[in-house]
Amino acid sequence: MLLTENERLRLENDELNIDEMRRMKLKVTRLEEKITLYKAKMSRNNKVIVAYKLLLVVSWMVFLVYLACGW
Repeated sequence: MLLTENERLRLENDELNIDEMRRMKLKVTRLEEKITLYKAKMSRNNKVIVAYKLLLVVSWMVFLVYLACGW
């Protein structure tokens, strides 16, 4: 009687552990997807920032060349 009860409790515990592991795996997968999307977004933002910096530098160079040659 006690052995069967113990075995039943072990099986229930195993099922709960499996369910908890599945939930944790889903949570980790979602977090990994969020991190991937965030990295992609930051990469796009960094490319835009670099493009604006380059545009600023080039515009200053054109302005300085204009001042040097125009006067």
